[in-house]
This record gives sequence, structure tokens and C-alpha cells, in this order.
Amino acid sequence: MAKRILITSDTLGKAEAELGAILMRSFLVSLAHEENAPAAVMLSNDGVKLACEGSDALDELRLLVDAGVTVTACGTCLKYFGLQDKLAVGTEGNMSGLVAAVCGPDEIVTIG
Repeated sequence: MAKRILITSDTLGKAEAELGAILMRSFLVSLAHEENAPAAVMLSNDGVKLACEGSDALDELRLLVDAGVTVTACGTCLKYFGLQDKLAVGTEGNMSGLVAAVCGPDEIVTIG
């Protein structure tokens, strides 16, 4: 059974936005260098911002893609934030894909 990471925010935790951004970047740096990489990283809600132009997380997400990890950003979320043309890493996904992943055999770990 593979793991899939669902990231629902561009910060890790909610108390302090600046600290949360630092923690999320640290999480992605560690994930990009993890020997047992997940099968996929799925980004939804504010998490899609991590894969868009200007994000500090692009290098780590690119390392994950280069390692064979599928990175998918929610298309509805990209549209909501006006970021459809700003996706810099990964592919645009949809709710059907997310539901299929959640209902599939892989373990889903939610980070946000």
C-alpha cells in the first residue's frame, strides 16, 4: 500500500501564518529528501498555492516530481484563486481524481 499526501493549506498549522509557512516549507524539504517518498502529493484549497509561480516550495515539489511522485493541484481551487495560468509544478486535477484516490487502496495522510 502506497501513501498519498493531501495538503490542504500553504501553511502547516493555523496559529501564526509566518511560522506555518516556514513549517510547510520544512515539511516539503524533508519530504523531497525522504527515501520512502509517497506515491502522490495532492494539493487542494490554499495548498494549490504551493505549486504556483512565486511559491517558495517549487524546488521541493520539482524534486518530488523528478523522483516519480505525482503532484496534482485541484482545478476548482486554482480557478477560485485565479491561478489557472500560474501552475508551475504538477498537473491540474479534479474532484473525481481526489475521490478515487481517497476511496482507493492507498493510505491518505492529510497535512494542512
